[in-house]
Amino acid sequence: MQIQRGSVIEVARGKRTVRRIPGQGLLDGMAVVWKHWQGSFRKNVSFSEIHGTFTMEYPEEYPKLPEAYRNMPILLYDEETGHELCTSCFQCERICPPQVIHMTQAKDPATGKAVPAVAEFVIEYDACMSCGFCAEVCPFDAIKMDHDFELSTADHQGLTVFKEQLNRPISYYERIAPTMWTEVRDGALKKLQGNIKRRPDVIGMAPNLAEKIAARRRELAAAAAAAPATPPPAAPAAPPTEARKLTPEEKAAKLAAIKAANAAKQAGETLPAAAPAPPADEKAARLAAIRANNAARQAGEAPAAAAPAEPTPATPADEKAARLAAIRANNAARQAGEAPAAAAPAAAAPPATAAEAAAEAAPVDEKAARLAAIRAKNAARKAAEQQGE
Repeated sequence: MQIQRGSVIEVARGKRTVRRIPGQGLLDGMAVVWKHWQGSFRKNVSFSEIHGTFTMEYPEEYPKLPEAYRNMPILLYDEETGHELCTSCFQCERICPPQVIHMTQAKDPATGKAVPAVAEFVIEYDACMSCGFCAEVCPFDAIKMDHDFELSTADHQGLTVFKEQLNRPISYYERIAPTMWTEVRDGALKKLQGNIKRRPDVIGMAPNLAEKIAARRRELAAAAAAAPATPPPAAPAAPPTEARKLTPEEKAAKLAAIKAANAAKQAGETLPAAAPAPPADEKAARLAAIRANNAARQAGEAPAAAAPAEPTPATPADEKAARLAAIRANNAARQAGEAPAAAAPAAAAPPATAAEAAAEAAPVDEKAARLAAIRAKNAARKAAEQQGE
């Protein structure tokens, strides 16, 4: 399209302009009003015939807002841990066009070092333009746009909102924007767990929860200080069938009993006379009686007692007692003029007298050794009497 310089092009918009008479616009407006007023008496039989302007009965009825609707920023915190998602990274403060966001980073009171938590957070609602840049740039999904639009107030100072009024639980935002929160939920909570590990004590918790937790800790500390310093009551005894761990006192008593039993064994304590002899003593006595009877039989006397048919194998202690008994029997037979018993071991050195042999016997085998010595002595006496006759 080429336009010549200096020429005028007249463009007609809509209908061709006609010359209107005075008052014609007023009459056209009255015609529109009359048309709508007349149509208000007509019934809406079908959806295609619906006409007219419809309004909502506010405030009895609220409009359903879309998830992406944005009004004013808010801060989120986790109900389970009580910790805020904000780490005071200052990204929202830097990007805010009207510069209405102000924050202060929290510090560890012990070391003075900064921690990933916000100490103060202020937003000037009266100057906020609801652009949503702060929510878009937040790397921790801690700041979101609220759907509450009823903020009209006559108190201008009340539009400067602090962290206590900005905090909302995660469930609140999940209710007004479920789809948008589902998309960022896993990443936001994972980052929050990493930040909680670097926050000491109640730093980084929502103010309403931090005060409750601190008050509860003070109550517990006061109760612990006021409690008497008495040992805790002993736990009820467990049933005999159930296994339970011994207390330190029971362990000490059991250990003392074991040590006492070992000391009694080492001291060589013997059983009471009424108690039956232990198996080791019985074996030693039987072997000594057998050898004494053999020696008496060789000397020409009847056996003193019937020997058991099959003696049980002897232990090293029993062998020692048996050797001593055999030595005594051989000595007795030698004194009677007979040959020593074949069962006497050659390696054992014979004692000088029966008294010395009895003294050499161990405490455990003393009874069996004495019995064998008596029998051998009686056999020798009888043998000497027969030779004298």
